Amino acid sequence: MQPIVIPDEIQSLCERCNEVFGRNQLPDSCIEFARRELNELLMNRSLFSRLMQSILDGDAFPDTHHPTLFDNELVLHVGPDRAYSLRMYLWGPGEYTAIHDHNAWGVIGTVTEGFEVINYSRLDDASREGYAELQERERFFLRSGESAHTYPLDRGIHMTGNPTLGTIITLSLYGKPLARPYIQSFDAVNRRVLRIMSPRRKKAYLAAEALRTLGSHA
Repeated sequence: MQPIVIPDEIQSLCERCNEVFGRNQLPDSCIEFARRELNELLMNRSLFSRLMQSILDGDAFPDTHHPTLFDNELVLHVGPDRAYSLRMYLWGPGEYTAIHDHNAWGVIGTVTEGFEVINYSRLDDASREGYAELQERERFFLRSGESAHTYPLDRGIHMTGNPTLGTIITLSLYGKPLARPYIQSFDAVNRRVLRIMSPRRKKAYLAAEALRTLGSHA
């Protein structure tokens, strides 16, 4: 088994996060701290070159086998009691997320130029299951080393992605997630809401639904 070698820069960041997020759960102050920390780290091209080479070499870190919600996501660290998580994303040309919400506050920063963020406002009162009315509120592009932030649930509905012809690297710090076992994606045209689950949770959810179906036909 290969030894897990975590770069010193990431180790140091996580130690500072352990101290701050372990005693502070106020989202805005956490976001301010996370933006300061990420904005400095994002300019370290040497670090990200080493991380990309580690992926190509099949090193134990970053762990490309760890199951994640999105196929371009790599979990770099999860803090004690899930107080925060540090995640890296690789975006091919033209790749975007669906419109989605979050279960935690988050700060998203880009290493490479041109990352796009599109924020939405929810216009309905969320009283109808599977239905939502959205309106685009703003869109902007991040330059190298810049970051944006998001909030949990309806305050953090957005779509992000890569409009460029190159590959973009982003780094995100997220806070402690809510107990909700899914995030929501939104079809703004058809005003629909869908649930996105981790592979493990989705299998358990579908097994429970299948068991319910079998019971109804017994």
